[in-house]
Amino acid sequence: MSESPWCSISEAAKYFQLTPKTLYSLIGRGRLPEAAVLRLGRQIRIDIRAVEASAAISGHGKGRRG
Repeated sequence: MSESPWCSISEAAKYFQLTPKTLYSLIGRGRLPEAAVLRLGRQIRIDIRAVEASAAISGHGKGRRG
């Protein structure tokens, strides 16, 4: 991860071990904190630290089928 907290969708997806499509879906459904998503025109940047601090992705996909 670079020194800037903001990274691209592909970098964030790789960091969280998700596909970019899944990350876009989480953003679209409002599952990430607003402060962690920066929209610059058609580009989206993710603040990985803010996502981790909110624990929005931890446990993603687990426990849905019980």
